[in-house]
Amino acid sequence: MTTTDRRTSARPGGPEARPHDSAPERRIVISDPVAVRALAHKARIDALDELYASGASRTATELAERSNLTPSAMSYHLRALERFGLVERSPSEGDARERRWRATGDQLVVQPHGGSPVGMTAYVDLQIAQHRERLSDEIAYRHERRAAGDTRPTVPFMYFGAFFLDEETESEFLKRLESLYDEFESRSNKAQLKADEGRRVYYLMSALPDRSGDPQP
Repeated sequence: MTTTDRRTSARPGGPEARPHDSAPERRIVISDPVAVRALAHKARIDALDELYASGASRTATELAERSNLTPSAMSYHLRALERFGLVERSPSEGDARERRWRATGDQLVVQPHGGSPVGMTAYVDLQIAQHRERLSDEIAYRHERRAAGDTRPTVPFMYFGAFFLDEETESEFLKRLESLYDEFESRSNKAQLKADEGRRVYYLMSALPDRSGDPQP
């Protein structure tokens, strides 16, 4: 769900889906270091992931189930996110006794200006920890499949390494990664608008240049 210095994608879906092609995207930019630090909590990241990824409203109870929290604890985190303008209260549906929440935009960009990098580092650490848990679950799942005699081929679930690239090729690589992201974001949006026949595929994309030879600031 999350990107830093670029954007977080939203996935329209369900009866409240925002028109993907007809309405301009609303980008929510988090630049206040205090707000960035406020994101460094697993339950808040889980809630933002769900609200921005689905594009639909959720109750505190529904979001609490994803984080193994009580509804009252999740309500506390949602009110904190509301104070920073990241989520908002949504009109009730069905049981009007329980408040519904939704994302305030379609895309979320974490781009702190000034302040200490500690908050940003804590936020990124949590995102990596969540992905690490998913990787561990996938490794266990594939092991169980092989132990049960399943011989169907599986695609790699992780690529890592390093390329040696000149400046032009490095720029091309980053642009093609961004283009690939944009293409499948659009295809994901359209698929959810049609029907809920697919499933979520989690990803983590990062390309970091070797800074060892750069002049020190």
